[in-house]
Amino acid sequence: MGTQTDSNNGNRPSPSEQIKSKFKGRACSVPVLVVVFVQTFIVAALVLIIPLVIAIQTMTSANQLSTSTGRNVADTLALKIQAIEGSLVLENIGSLIQYVSDNTLAMYKTLNAYVDASNLEDILHTFAYSNEYQNYQLNMYFGTNDDGLLLLQGSGPGAVLIVQPANDFSTRHPNCKICQYFQQNFTTADWAWATKRNTSSAVGDWNLKTFSYSNFGFANFTFHSTQRPWYKAAAVQDPNNVQVQYTEPYLFAGGGAGETGGATAGITAVIPLFDQNKQRLLGVYGSDLAFTDMHTTLKSFVQTPNSFIYVMTHFGVMIGASNDESILDSTGNLKPAIKATDPNIALSANFLYNMLPVNNKDFTLLGGSNSTFKYNGIYFQITVLPQPPHFVFVNGAPETDYTGNIDTVLQQLNTNLQNSTTTIIWISIVVFIVLLLISSILTYLSVSVPLTKVTSIMTQATSFDFSAFKAMEAQKGNFITELGTMEKVFYTMIEKFASSIKANRELSNAQGQASQMNSQRPSTMNQSNKRV
Repeated sequence: MGTQTDSNNGNRPSPSEQIKSKFKGRACSVPVLVVVFVQTFIVAALVLIIPLVIAIQTMTSANQLSTSTGRNVADTLALKIQAIEGSLVLENIGSLIQYVSDNTLAMYKTLNAYVDASNLEDILHTFAYSNEYQNYQLNMYFGTNDDGLLLLQGSGPGAVLIVQPANDFSTRHPNCKICQYFQQNFTTADWAWATKRNTSSAVGDWNLKTFSYSNFGFANFTFHSTQRPWYKAAAVQDPNNVQVQYTEPYLFAGGGAGETGGATAGITAVIPLFDQNKQRLLGVYGSDLAFTDMHTTLKSFVQTPNSFIYVMTHFGVMIGASNDESILDSTGNLKPAIKATDPNIALSANFLYNMLPVNNKDFTLLGGSNSTFKYNGIYFQITVLPQPPHFVFVNGAPETDYTGNIDTVLQQLNTNLQNSTTTIIWISIVVFIVLLLISSILTYLSVSVPLTKVTSIMTQATSFDFSAFKAMEAQKGNFITELGTMEKVFYTMIEKFASSIKANRELSNAQGQASQMNSQRPSTMNQSNKRV
């Protein structure tokens, strides 16, 4: 009878094939230590970099906010300082102009009511009275309609200047004692010079205590008062509406050295004097306002190291500056502010000039409420004298005068930020490396080593080799809960597996011995039968 076979035996996979079908390995894999390293790297990078970026951005924003606030404060401060600076200059110069105007008007009233305008002697005493009792320190002069001139400048040597035609002026003014006296010391050469030019002039002393003149000396000075700008400007006034008038700036005749570099420039406050019938011009009274002291006056009001102040006429002719800018050009004439050599003056003047209409370059048009400007790194403002001669004042300063310290602070903040950022980055790198090392070491000791040991034992167990397991000393479980549980279950499984293998081997050995004994028993029986 043949042996029966299981009909499914040929199709049933072996146990090893069943295991392979349930587990498929990967072509490549990475150790757990690498996984933990990468994970730690990413987490540490995010934890360190994000706060670092936020901190740097916060510090940068704080620096910018601080400097921006500082600049706003500086802008406000600049406006206040320049407003105060401009108002002080305006008040000071305005007060001087008003003082000259008031004195000119008062002198006109005195000459018109009490003085013989044809008598230069009376006019001289009237001037001296104003100088002594009203403390008027500017020069005063009167030009007659026939080219006579009497000027008084304070008191002392050279305080009196008298000029008259050399022909018959004394004859036409017989009551003028000074007109006869001042020529007493003339030499023959002096008379020849005066006759040739029809001008007789002399300079003498004035004693304010005794109200007397003396020591006249010849002055080779040619002067015709009726031809001077100040006389012409006043002579055209309406006799019925006489008022104080200011000339345009001009170079004074016979001016000495001053800030203008060889000639004295200025303006003259003038007022005409007519006869009682207001039909005939008797002469013109004038008082000079020289620009020689303008530089000193303006300089006293500057508030910052590089501040500048300059004054110009309503048509832009310079009459003074707080710095060393000359008011004369290379030809010796008064120059416009737009031609200044100082860059700040030229820049601001041209900026204002370009704001004016093409057909009307009157700078007083800019003296309204919006008169403060910031252009090309310069703060400046324009103010206008409300009364004649309507001088225009421009004062300003470079932006660095107000923000210089702020710029320095910003530079320092940026430098500190860069240094701090570098330090923080290096510290972060060190901390980052230390964290990686600590994490890697802990992972290696707590995960990699236990898993390696388990893997080794498991690998040997697949070959029924339990020597490593037997040689392993008693140890505590891993402090990681999952690994500790896995180790406990694994070692229990290995222990049971080893016991099962041992029992299986013992059973197999016992069965083998029993089979051997059974095979030996028939042979023994056959031998016994043969004996029988």
